[in-house]
Amino acid sequence: MNEVFGLPAHPFLVHMPVVLLPLALVGVLLCLVIPKWRAALIYPTAILGIVGAIGAILASQSGEWLQQRVRETQLVSDHQQLGEMARNFSILFAGALFVWALRELVVTKEKFKGTFVATLVSPKWIGTLATVGVVLFGGLTTAWVIQAGHSGAKAAWKGKLLPPQTKAVEGGEGSGG
Repeated sequence: MNEVFGLPAHPFLVHMPVVLLPLALVGVLLCLVIPKWRAALIYPTAILGIVGAIGAILASQSGEWLQQRVRETQLVSDHQQLGEMARNFSILFAGALFVWALRELVVTKEKFKGTFVATLVSPKWIGTLATVGVVLFGGLTTAWVIQAGHSGAKAAWKGKLLPPQTKAVEGGEGSGG
């Protein structure tokens, strides 16, 4: 998916990770700070993060296509590198979210007790590792998404805006008199 309605898809696709991944981090933090909300938030939070990571992968792929069609500058190169790191961290974040939510499901639902999956993810150290992972990778993902977005905006807009123009006051409007 490289074009949408004849325009590069990249500027459209980047909004998925830009919105969903920081929202997933907020969900993680709410689950940890307000434990009674965890049961209601953990699965939507995991879904947001996983869909956001898919969006980061799609944005990265469409960005590679677009990069071959724009003038190569240092700003474009910086954006590409930051975008790749954001994509990589988002994949790690999604993986940690998946394990975190799966473990929650396995330890809270009786029907999963004694299953192979329960044996894999039930140990307390897995829960601790997944929790550290969602916080660490969620924070890194959000930081890199912000940096990549900012660098992309600079690459697209730097030097292309006209200076602000002052409007002439007509007929004394706004003169206070």
